[in-house]
Amino acid sequence: MKKIISSTLCMVCISTLLIGCSGNSDIANVTVTNVKTSNSISDTTYTGNVTSAEKVSIIPSISGKVQTVDVEVGQTVKKDDKLFTLDNTELTYKLNQAQANYDAAAATYDKTTGGSAKQAQNDAATALEKANNELNDATNAYNVASSQFDNNTTVTSAQTAYNDAKANYDRTNTLYQADAVAKVTLDDAKSKLDAASAGLEIAKSNSQTALSNAESRLNNAKASLNAASENSSITNAVMNPDNIASAKAQMESAKAGLDLAKHALDNATITAPISGKISAKNISAGELTPTQTPSIVLENPNSVNVLIKVTETNINDVTVGMAAKISVPSTGASYDGTISTISPSADQKTGMFDVQVAINNSDDKIKLGMVTNITLVNANENNTFLVPKESVFEEDNTSYVYIISGDKLAKHTVTVGDPKNQYVEIKDGLSEDDQVVVQGSSNMKDNGIFNIVKSK
Repeated sequence: MKKIISSTLCMVCISTLLIGCSGNSDIANVTVTNVKTSNSISDTTYTGNVTSAEKVSIIPSISGKVQTVDVEVGQTVKKDDKLFTLDNTELTYKLNQAQANYDAAAATYDKTTGGSAKQAQNDAATALEKANNELNDATNAYNVASSQFDNNTTVTSAQTAYNDAKANYDRTNTLYQADAVAKVTLDDAKSKLDAASAGLEIAKSNSQTALSNAESRLNNAKASLNAASENSSITNAVMNPDNIASAKAQMESAKAGLDLAKHALDNATITAPISGKISAKNISAGELTPTQTPSIVLENPNSVNVLIKVTETNINDVTVGMAAKISVPSTGASYDGTISTISPSADQKTGMFDVQVAINNSDDKIKLGMVTNITLVNANENNTFLVPKESVFEEDNTSYVYIISGDKLAKHTVTVGDPKNQYVEIKDGLSEDDQVVVQGSSNMKDNGIFNIVKSK
């Protein structure tokens, strides 16, 4: 009985002490957390499955019954290798019909635009062009003859010869009248004057004739052009432009139908658009090609990637082209990779950003679907620490935090860097092993005592 009473008294005493302590106004109740370094890019390991970076789902452009299937799942094919064929019997009939329609339309067009009417049109066009050329030549020739006539260009030498002969005769006649020369000398001078006069008249006559001939040629060229132009208009009017346009439109429509039929027949044989391996086959000979699912799925195993999910805290430190280290737990092999794409927005459900890591699989040892562990290599990364934003206090333009220092609080001045979502960088003033106060009662002070109510 004494033992029970003693135990009770002890419990009462302990409770009294605890109550007394909890009521001590010098004790600050605080919530603490460790300085963060694990959210560093290089310290984070991501897990993802290997997928093909080059994957093609093949759905025929035309539907039909499968005639032959030339590949199996897992088979390696080269670009342009045949994968499967469709029954082309009906397609061949349609091509033959389209060819016949085109041939008939082409014959109608040729008949409309060909024959004697077409030849007459060509001849009229040739004659019109020839008449135009002759008019140009005649105009140039007339302009030259007219200029020469106006400027006496063709009679200049004859006029000079006449003037010289006239002067010589006058001088000789004067000498003869003075008995200074014989009669025979005067007769000779007179004979030369007569010859020069006759030459001058001939030159004048020739100049006038040349101008008249050039004028006649010009008039004839104008008349010929008018006749050729009228003949061309009449000939073109005979060939009805509406009939030609209609025949041409029918021929072009038939040609389009023929091209479509050829395209359909060509696509009855489906070939590989890339080199790779067959990862899925959803068709068999004799079946109709599916319309909702691909007939064949082709993937390039040499070009693979892994999709990883990156938090918003780290996404700003991730860049396209950043190096990555990839390990495959099932084989123990390691590979190098690079970030190829980064999603511009976060997933609405997870809040994470999709990042694709490209891997060189030249040895073909990474199989699609394998699990990989990936770490990103940030060459520019520094060793700054992160703490929650609410841990940092401001006083007189100075930033500080409270840390746990033994059994007391310590007030540390810090240098604050860039914000990282709900965290902030601390460039100076903290060490990796520090515990910082996230929340605390108003009686916190440097070298003060504390009571940890929660640790995050």
